[in-house]
Amino acid sequence: MAVSGRVPQGAAHGSAPVFFLSYARHHRGVEDKTGGAEDPDRWTLRFFDDLTFEVAELTTLPRHARPGFMDREVRVGQDWPRRISEALATCRVFLPLYTPRYFTSLSCASEWYLFQARQSAHELTSGARSEAIIPVLWLPMPDTELPPTARALQFDHHTLGEAYARLGFLQLIRLTRFKDEYQLAIHALAREVVRVALSGAPQAAKPVDFTTLHRHFENAEGLFDAAGDLVRRVGGRTPLSLPGRQPLALPPGTAVPGTTLPDSATEPATSLQSSAEEAVTAYVRAAQTKLTEWFARRPHEIASADFDDFYFREVHPAAKAALVRHLTPHAPDGPSARPPRLRSLPTAEQPPGGAPHVL
Repeated sequence: MAVSGRVPQGAAHGSAPVFFLSYARHHRGVEDKTGGAEDPDRWTLRFFDDLTFEVAELTTLPRHARPGFMDREVRVGQDWPRRISEALATCRVFLPLYTPRYFTSLSCASEWYLFQARQSAHELTSGARSEAIIPVLWLPMPDTELPPTARALQFDHHTLGEAYARLGFLQLIRLTRFKDEYQLAIHALAREVVRVALSGAPQAAKPVDFTTLHRHFENAEGLFDAAGDLVRRVGGRTPLSLPGRQPLALPPGTAVPGTTLPDSATEPATSLQSSAEEAVTAYVRAAQTKLTEWFARRPHEIASADFDDFYFREVHPAAKAALVRHLTPHAPDGPSARPPRLRSLPTAEQPPGGAPHVL
């Protein structure tokens, strides 16, 4: 399989990593902070360095560019959570390093969720599904031990070699007799990273502090479930139209947004069916206009309480007003024509472990 030499957008200038390595860190004990003991994450660091080299070799990135991002350590004087959030908002491929500890880590679950939110927003706004999560076996993991959102990923580990699929990268990198198998597997993974980066990466988004999710979820299981719920809710949804993109696709028989609807006052519908379709079109067009305002500025915040408030404060009233005007064409425009506000809004906070709100 040939790999293109094109540079993934943004990577050439170091503004966006090609891939983000998400892994469960081993925290040093108090006695290890002097640096005298071996680094518990040394094998992960070596894997990251090797993969970074292979990805760089498969592209035309300049020598100084680092195509990968890894949460290596909290460095003095640096806002590390901010750097992680920025990398999650701009990276093109997400690589979760599968271990039993990974799926119990709230930080790992937060990273997964935010990248999935980017993919879901991309699907809603473009109509194209982004599949840029490449699972990596650090240790063999039976499907029964994976959360549903991980089991749903379509990836054949055997394409990286039979030894890798059976043992995982940790054993390949530690045991000398698997040196050849390790080199072949790391190169095959790098080729897959570059392929996905060039063809299936989601749109970049505004950075979100991943630590804020910890206030809404008590454990990693709830966050992984919420990420899976994002996939289920967005799958098959009609894409929203954004500037420069294709318009919203409507059901057969309805007008395309941006065209002129028949004036029901002068051109009566020939049947109840067509009248209903025109009413739905008016409703959808008004809702689309308001939703486009949101997604053009904040596509990644579809799971936020702010979106809930925006929907019930602006989207619903505008769409309902358009529907009323269509069904009663002679009704006056202006404040007097606007439907009354809802008596109460839904609670802004999601319950811990609850599903995110996606439209």
